[in-house]
Amino acid sequence: MKEIRIKDAIIGLGKDKYPLFGSVQYERPAKTNTIVTVQTDNKTVQIPLNQIKLIVFKYDAKTFGFIFNYCLFISDNKSFNLWNRQTKKLTCHELQPNF
Repeated sequence: MKEIRIKDAIIGLGKDKYPLFGSVQYERPAKTNTIVTVQTDNKTVQIPLNQIKLIVFKYDAKTFGFIFNYCLFISDNKSFNLWNRQTKKLTCHELQPNF
């Protein structure tokens, strides 16, 4: 097994819940009941993967990554500036690249 760590992310838990901001780590291969550890500035929570709706993170210096329905998606470079502005507005800082 390999540990996946995303050091700066937005973690969406659902329509009626506030997102979490922090790091995410889990063991691969991930399944619906895989426990994901989310470390925020002031707490650590463990959540089953099936309760996380979306994880948004800066994949590298020019692309964003998204984990949705247990799949990894990478943005195209054309949408980078839009995602960068929107995530900066939401998190009050620019997300740091992970890879």
